[in-house]
Parts: sequence; C-alpha cells; structure tokens
Amino acid sequence: MSTATAAAPVAAAPEPKAKGKKSLIMLVVAAVVLAGAGYFFFLKPSGSAAATEPVAGPVVDLEPLTLNLADGRFLKVGLSLQETADAASSHGKDPLNGAKARDAAIGIFGQRTYAELLTPKGREAARKALDAEVKKRYEGEVMKVYLTEFVMQ
Repeated sequence: MSTATAAAPVAAAPEPKAKGKKSLIMLVVAAVVLAGAGYFFFLKPSGSAAATEPVAGPVVDLEPLTLNLADGRFLKVGLSLQETADAASSHGKDPLNGAKARDAAIGIFGQRTYAELLTPKGREAARKALDAEVKKRYEGEVMKVYLTEFVMQ
C-alpha cells in the first residue's frame, strides 16, 4: 500500500510543470509581439513623410520683368525658381521654361497697388500668392519662388 500511494503523488507533480512551461511560452510570445508592435509604432520610419519632401534641384534665374501695378505705377521684379531634382533630371540640360511663372507674376502683381506692396506684410503676401500659383502651374516641378529684384516706381 505504501508504494501505491507514493507513486500517485509523483504522477501528479509533472502536471503543474507543464502548466508552468505553457505560461512561460505564452509570456515569451506576448513579449515578442509587444516588442514587434513597439518597433513598428515608434522606430519604423514613416514612408509618407519621405515621399512628400521633394529634393532640391537647381535654381533657374528668369530675366527681370517690368509690369504695371493696379494704380498705374511700375514694378520691376526678378524671379528665380527652385526646381525639384526630379523635374531637373526629367528635362535634362534644358532649363525650366519660365513663361508660366512670368504670367503668374503679371497676374498676381498686376492686381496689387503701390501702397500694398510698399509694406513688408503686403510684399510677403504677394510673394506667397505667387509661390502658390507657380507651384500649381508647374505641378510639382518647382519647390519655391524667390524674388531676386523688386523695384517700384
């Protein structure tokens, strides 16, 4: 009798060890899943941020443009266009055609008066409007518009 009772408790002892191994394996799997989720959430670089940032290409200088302001005065403005690297490589050695930018400048500055453009705030507002219009017309080929000359009379 004593041998039979001693064998029974020994057989019951391995069952708690199996539960311990299962819970340990489940804990390790959960830790790996959490580590992977943490990597993708915190450390993985965002593909959309890199795709929206265009790479700067060459700057194309346009000849100065003389135009009439809305109040009859004159403005002489020089423009430079910052191309994207993709646009520069797509048209090779031929520089960007500045006709669209010149047309946009005539439209934007021709609506302004001398008094509006005399203030830094007014000049900056006109430059931003020109920048937005040129970017729209060139459809991603131009990153920025620079005013290289600005003389009013």
